[in-house]
Amino acid sequence: MATGGGIWVATGVSVKRFAIVYYDDVVGRENFTAVDRALKKRGLAAVSTGVFKDRAKPDIDGGMKAVLEGNPEVIIFTTLYKATADSIKAVRKLGSHAFVATNSFPGANQLAKELGKEGAGVIVATVVPPYARMSLPVVNEYRAAMEKYMDRKDFSFTSIESFVAAKATVEALRRAGPKLTRENFLQALDNLNSFDTGGYVVGFTPKDHNGSSFVELTIIGKDGGFKF
Repeated sequence: MATGGGIWVATGVSVKRFAIVYYDDVVGRENFTAVDRALKKRGLAAVSTGVFKDRAKPDIDGGMKAVLEGNPEVIIFTTLYKATADSIKAVRKLGSHAFVATNSFPGANQLAKELGKEGAGVIVATVVPPYARMSLPVVNEYRAAMEKYMDRKDFSFTSIESFVAAKATVEALRRAGPKLTRENFLQALDNLNSFDTGGYVVGFTPKDHNGSSFVELTIIGKDGGFKF
């Protein structure tokens, strides 16, 4: 929650010094812009950045030393889970006690697994409801489908997001009618306004293809599970 030019984190401490870690490519720069824009809306700006030029072989040590030069109170990662996990371990070895947060890009479950015990306290923003929120019909439907058709209970944010996307796709196909074409399918998607997948609403317009503005902040627990 924003307050007085700062942001309250889970501990109730107001923080103002943020660093951003991102890839220097098209997607990475978009991630950076999204975080930077959110900070600026609150009268804040990144005090430092960690930029990985090579996504395949990121310079973890160099990037994290650059981040810590700004003495950030919070480090926001927008990189994939392996680079994010390695970076978090690196900043801890360098002695930083900054809060660590990520957007949904790294993949919450993969990140928690890669971090192991070192993941406790890491904040992860997800774009779908937690798969433990049984009060939502879509969560119950997803879990039942995983158990019935996949014979698996390794639920994840990635697979529930895929489940929601599949439901939206099927609804658009239904609305497109029996004589399916690329054009009428895309038109059906563009007119899929306020489609309730079961407590989680998806909506598209010709000018907005985001689908949802839902964000849930979760925290990795000591057991590797997620608290919300």
